Amino acid sequence: MSNILQQIGAAVKGKVDGVQANVAAEETARIAAISAEATSRGSADTTLQSNIDSEATTARAAELVLTTAVSDEETARIAAVTAEASSRASADNTLQGNIDSEATTARAAEGVLTTAVSDEETRAIAAEGVLTTAVSAEETARIAAVSGEASSRASADTALQNEIDAEEVRAAAAEGVLTTNLATEVTDRQTAVSAEASTRAAAVTNLDTVKANLSGAAFTGAVSGTDLTLSGNLTVTGTTTSIETVNSQVKDSIMLLNDGAAGSSNNANDVGLIMERGSSEDNVALVFDEGEDKFVCYKTTAAASSSDISSDDANAELMDIKVSDLYVGSDNLGSYSDFSVALG
Repeated sequence: MSNILQQIGAAVKGKVDGVQANVAAEETARIAAISAEATSRGSADTTLQSNIDSEATTARAAELVLTTAVSDEETARIAAVTAEASSRASADNTLQGNIDSEATTARAAEGVLTTAVSDEETRAIAAEGVLTTAVSAEETARIAAVSGEASSRASADTALQNEIDAEEVRAAAAEGVLTTNLATEVTDRQTAVSAEASTRAAAVTNLDTVKANLSGAAFTGAVSGTDLTLSGNLTVTGTTTSIETVNSQVKDSIMLLNDGAAGSSNNANDVGLIMERGSSEDNVALVFDEGEDKFVCYKTTAAASSSDISSDDANAELMDIKVSDLYVGSDNLGSYSDFSVALG
């Protein structure tokens, strides 16, 4: 009987040790998975933020290049207009100099002519009048030509300025479009980042929801593993507990069977062990039979689900028990050899 209990205790302990080892391995695996997930998400968040910063830097650089180009274009056009105005002013000065020189020459010729043909005063006066008229006509023509040139150049300056203004308007419009597009791009990227962050937060929340709470997990489905080691108590509530270890070890020196029977005044269940002997042999039961109020050893077809062997199996047979010595209380009824000698 002691060897049987030791074997049963060893089997139970081995199964419990295996379950405890399985729980520890599961806990280690879940911690590693959660840590890897957190590391992966932190790396992805860093990469995404780096891409956003790079995109913003590129956009700012492009905006700076466009602003510089517009400024350079404006400077070049102003320089061209200034150069054109300077060139035209120089030409105007040259033309005015030529007119002044022509007038001086005409007046000098008029003086020489007056002195040289004093005896021809009448004709000279007449000639002077003709010459004065011609000079006046020439001067009028030259002034008209200069005025026309000035008007033409002023018109050209106005047209050029209009083109510069139009170019500035187009550049400002293009810059506005670029700024709007850049703002839209930044907004879209921020929206995408926010959506990604929300998705990841939801995933983390879902993971936190479905993962086991390592400080007090509650499993609603089947749990499987390799080894399980528990440092506290193990409570199993169910219909059947199956232990399929080859060797079971139980540290209890006294094992309580039929726990819960104390809740009733009269227990109706047999209490003991049923041993499986194979498909071609009946089982063997060593129990305290409540109906007999005695310890009994049966050969029976009853199984572990039975609570009253003699009632569940009307054909249950009493088994032989082989011992070396037999005691009743403190009285030794004799050993096997004593019986053999007495019968001999």
